[in-house]
This record gives sequence, C-alpha cells and structure tokens, in this order.
Amino acid sequence: MDAAIGGIHKEPRVSRGIASGIAHTAWTVWFSGSSLFKTCPSERVRPASRSQQKGGPAVEFPRVEFKVLGPLEAVSGGRVLPLGGPKQRTLLAALLLHVNTTVSGDRLCDAVWGATPPASAQANVRSYAAALRRVLNPDAGEDRLSLGHGGYQLRARPDEVDLHRFEELVERGRSALAGGAHPAAAGHFREALDLWRGGAFEGVAHHDALHIEVARLDEARLAVFEDYAEARLALGDSREMVGPLREQVARYPLRESLWGKLMTAQYRCHRPGDALQSYALARTALRDELGLEPGAELRRLHRAVLG
Repeated sequence: MDAAIGGIHKEPRVSRGIASGIAHTAWTVWFSGSSLFKTCPSERVRPASRSQQKGGPAVEFPRVEFKVLGPLEAVSGGRVLPLGGPKQRTLLAALLLHVNTTVSGDRLCDAVWGATPPASAQANVRSYAAALRRVLNPDAGEDRLSLGHGGYQLRARPDEVDLHRFEELVERGRSALAGGAHPAAAGHFREALDLWRGGAFEGVAHHDALHIEVARLDEARLAVFEDYAEARLALGDSREMVGPLREQVARYPLRESLWGKLMTAQYRCHRPGDALQSYALARTALRDELGLEPGAELRRLHRAVLG
C-alpha cells in the first residue's frame, strides 16, 4: 500500500476543469505566443525610437516595475505611479499584454470598450496613451510608450514585468523538478507564487481579451501550486502541505489532481481516515456539480488507501 501511495505519477494539470480548457482555446485566438516575452522573431525586435531614427542616441529610460499579478501597478523609484481612471488603466493592461510589440488602435479599443466603443474611441485612446506617456518616466518620452504607423507600443525590459519573472521562475522550477532536484524546484516555485499579490489584473475592467488572459494566469498559478506541492511531497513535507492543499481544494473542488495530492499528503501523515474523507468530499463535488464519478487516478488512490 505504501508503494502505491508513494508511486503517484505526475497528474495532469486539469483533470476535469472546464475553465482552463476554455481559457487555453481562447488564448490562442487573442495571443500569438504562450509567454509574454516569447514572441515570434519578427515581434521580438524593438522598433527604433524616434531619437535613434534621427541618428541620436537611444534614451535609457528609468526603471519602472510593472505589476500585473495582483492590482495593476507601476512603481518607479519606490513610488506607485498614478495610472489614471479605469479605462486608462485597462489600456495600460492591454499594452502590457503585448509589451514590446505594436498594438493597433482598433485592438486597444476592443480591450477598453469591448464590442461597443464610442465614436470618440480612437481619440480617447490617443489621450489615454499621452497621459500614460507623461506618467511613465516623462524623460523617456516616446522611448517608453510610442505611437507608430501600426499602433502603440509599450517598451519594457523583461525584468521590469512581474509576469515575466513569474514565467522565468516557473521554467527553472519545472526544469529542476524534471531533473529530480526537488529542493531547487520547490524554491523556484515558492518564489514564483510569492510574486502574486491577489488576482491577476485585479481591479481592471475585464472585456473579452483581458478576461481570457486572467483565466489563463489563474490556471497557470494553480498549476504552479500543484508543481510546488509535488516537489514538497517528494521532500517528505507532507504534514506541512496538508493545510495549503485543503485551502486549494476548497477553492477548486472540481480539480481532481489537487484532491489526489491532499489524499497523498494525509496518508503519508498516517491519517488514512482523513484521506478517505477527502475522497468522499471530492466524489460528492464531482457528482453534484458535473454528474461524474472520480477519474481513474483518484479511484486508484482510494483503493490504495483502503489497502
């Protein structure tokens, strides 16, 4: 029985999660790549700034930290910058989703107003962009936020955007996990999760495009937590993980892979009764909400606990 519990294979990211499948499909419609900074080669090159086009030196703009893993913030010199009203903040969010690439005015209108933009939408976008340019390091001018023939472009270094740091840490963690380096993996995953200050783009109005990205990021955060739990369980930290896993199954009661990790942690803490109770709760949630029985992996764990 111990061997059966200890030999859990890595579970799929979502066993029966409906939202993640929708998010993945829609994500491919709106975005061309799976990572904020991993765009196609033609998008990766930054257009020359106006000063460079005129033969002058490039402006090295002051550092701004763009935070999207929680309430949208821009911080420079330890000061939170005033980003304006709701629509201006939504515009910044849309530009950050395509940082270092040009975004058309039409696409920005869709992001800000959805399917019903006002007649003045393009003019309003120009006004919001000008206001953001004044806020985001005035000395940088168009080198930070530029208006070109194809649309608008927000420029940022990779380490200025918390989403990029999150993705980089996750990549390191998964590489370490695949190589069996569980302490390093757990450290990278913990650091990545600690970047979150709330829900992604919290407080920003959600139209279709932004809603899709929020769903994708919520799924990514949960998947990283599962990887973190896997690394901690491999290190023997079962007792420490019971509480966090209980919190997550309370939020996501239809995610079988979370229930499986909770059952594993409980069993390894010599609490088989709690593991059986968790299985019963998972089964009830799945039957009541989806009309389904638990999947094969969760049933296997249940049999292993029963002995």
